Amino acid sequence: MSKKPADLSSGLVAVKGAAMPSSDMPARTGGISPPVPQPIVTVADAASEPVPPATAKAEKEQNLAPLNFRVSAAFRRDFKTYAATHDLKLNELLRLSFDAYRQQKGD
Repeated sequence: MSKKPADLSSGLVAVKGAAMPSSDMPARTGGISPPVPQPIVTVADAASEPVPPATAKAEKEQNLAPLNFRVSAAFRRDFKTYAATHDLKLNELLRLSFDAYRQQKGD
């Protein structure tokens, strides 16, 4: 006996970004507040407003590429400890270290 695949109706196909709870689902309670709508910013408004730091950070992080290599466990622990005690991210400490090395060598 051959199995026939089920016909898909448009109501069964999921569309990204169009998910909604079913009509009989109870609302959440217990301190969860609904999201606060954000004001719509037009192109003219955006040109006159300064760029918020979160947006500048996101743009900066878009240009990042992975750099993978192995180091000894002791060096890794020392590197991470130094970065944490000086409130630096690991990639920031690596960049600062490389800049200092290049400056020392005269490059």
